[in-house]
Parts: sequence; structure tokens; C-alpha cells
Amino acid sequence: MVSVVAVAAHAGVSPATVSRVIAGRVPVAAETRARVLEAVERLGYRPNEVARSLRAGRGRAVALVTGDIEQGIYAALAKHVQSELEALGLDLLLFNLGHREDRLRHFLERAPSLGLRGIVLSSPHVMDMDGLRPVIETATKSGVEILSVSQDLSPFGITSIIHDDVGGAASAVAHLLARGSAPIAFVGRIETSAIGRARFDGYRGALLAHGRTLDPALVWDISEGYRADAGYRAASEALANGLRFRAVLAASDELALGCMAAAADRGLAMPDDIAFVGFGGLGWGVFSRPSMTTVSLDVDAVARAVGDIFKTRPDGPAPSSRRIIPTKLVLRQSA
Repeated sequence: MVSVVAVAAHAGVSPATVSRVIAGRVPVAAETRARVLEAVERLGYRPNEVARSLRAGRGRAVALVTGDIEQGIYAALAKHVQSELEALGLDLLLFNLGHREDRLRHFLERAPSLGLRGIVLSSPHVMDMDGLRPVIETATKSGVEILSVSQDLSPFGITSIIHDDVGGAASAVAHLLARGSAPIAFVGRIETSAIGRARFDGYRGALLAHGRTLDPALVWDISEGYRADAGYRAASEALANGLRFRAVLAASDELALGCMAAAADRGLAMPDDIAFVGFGGLGWGVFSRPSMTTVSLDVDAVARAVGDIFKTRPDGPAPSSRRIIPTKLVLRQSA
């Protein structure tokens, strides 16, 4: 990589003069400016954007920090957030936690030195917020805007843009009860996932609101994540144990797909024998067989809200707030 020093040597000026020409904020003699620009062109010099951001005290990169990038919902979110940021002249940096809170702590510690404009947290995991508070405060004091788009962290001073997970789960349960698909099982991560817990709360609340009792045997709190194989194992075990249920509300589309596969492998008809509802609204759900009923999440609306915050807060973090994005029950063949 060509350095400022190399450009200065080629132009016969000081590195400081090169920096002034590139920055364009300090007058430089026309002849000197021409020599510097000729050297820049000839050597192919490109400014270090991170260094420039640090010197200016304002970054132009926003990091999207995900719990598990292999989950389809995060890929969709990254696509929409990148589009919103590009319209504001900001770049997207993707960082995958891989289900590890220590990686989040390490990243937050490095955020000020990376010259970041902001961090968008998209992790479902229950986090030790008291332990993370010092590094979060250090980052925000340095001018890094921190948002949460998966779970409500507004009580901890972090602006949160979240989906109505409770309401979405409740609408799914209400639909399943209306079509006579009861008892209803729930599969998802509850103990370790704030999002899974919210969706379970919606499931439980809707059952009680409709005069139904909660059967602990039909609550499958998994630890393997939100993938299809975890759903397959949970449903297979329940069916093998002779549990009676007529529907499954899964906390992700991937989990629902695994549950549907387990039912199909046992020759059960969907939705007549068992109905299934996923969570997420991923595009491939249209092409599963049967096509998947799902609680659709509006990641485009979340991305727009993220863009609005960076547009209206050009001078750095403001007091925290909370915005709830509605969900939508999309009915297809599986329920």
C-alpha cells in the first residue's frame, strides 16, 4: 500500500503538505497542489479511511453485530441495513458473535479505536448487561451510537428497534385455536434467548387468554440454536414419546422446517394431523411443502428505522428510546 510519505517524497513536499492537499480544508499553493495530485495519481495512493475518521473524530462505518450470521433473518437484515447506510454515505461492517458474549465484549472494547460511527446489535442472547455496561458507556462517550434491533435494551440506555414478538406469537396461537388445532406445542430457546423468551411469553399469554392451560410437556426449550436439525430432534422425540399435540408454534422458520420434516417422516398429514407456524417470514418458506405459515418480521422497516436514527443524530448518541415494529401472520398451507 502506498503511504503518504511515499507521495510526499515523489512530489518533493512534506507529508503534512500531502495531508493538507488531500483534506482540502487548508489553502495550498496551486503549483504545490498540482504536484501532490500528480503524485497521488501516478502512485495510486488511496487514503486510509479509518485513520481519516479517527482524525476527524467521526466515523463512517457502522457495525452490524449478529448472534449467528448463518441464520437467514440476519442475512436479510444485513442486506436492508447496508442499503439504508449507503444512502447516508456510511459503510457496513459485519461482525458475527458466534453465540459468544466474550466476543461482544472484545468488540465493544475496540469500537472507539476502530473509528466506528455506530454499532447495531442484532443478537437474541440474554446478556450480562451489568458486566457489559462499562464498555458500552466507554464506547458511547467516544461518540459511537449503539442500537439494538433484536431485543429491548432500552432499560439499559440503548435505543431499541424491536419486533412485536409477543404479539406475533399471540396472533399465531389465536389462529391455531380458531382452526381447532389444539393442543399447541412451542419449540424455541427460552432460557438463553431474549427473543425466544418473548415469543414464548406471547404463546403462553394467548393460551391463558383463551382459557387454555399450559402443558409443560409441550414446551420444548432447546439449546442447539434455531436451526432445522434442532426442530427435527425436538419434534421427533415428542412424537416418539407419544405426546399428543395438533399444532406447533416454532420460534423460527428454521425450527418449523425441521419439525415439519419430522412429521413428514412419520407419514403425518399437514395441516390436518399437525399444523405448523414458523417465525421470521423467510422467502424460502413459500417453497417448502407444504408452504409454511409464518409470523413475518419486517426487516425492511427495522433497517429504515436504523437509517433514520443515523440521519437524525449526526452529532452522536442521544437519549435512548424504543420503537416496536409490527409483525404479520402470513397464512400458507402448513396452517
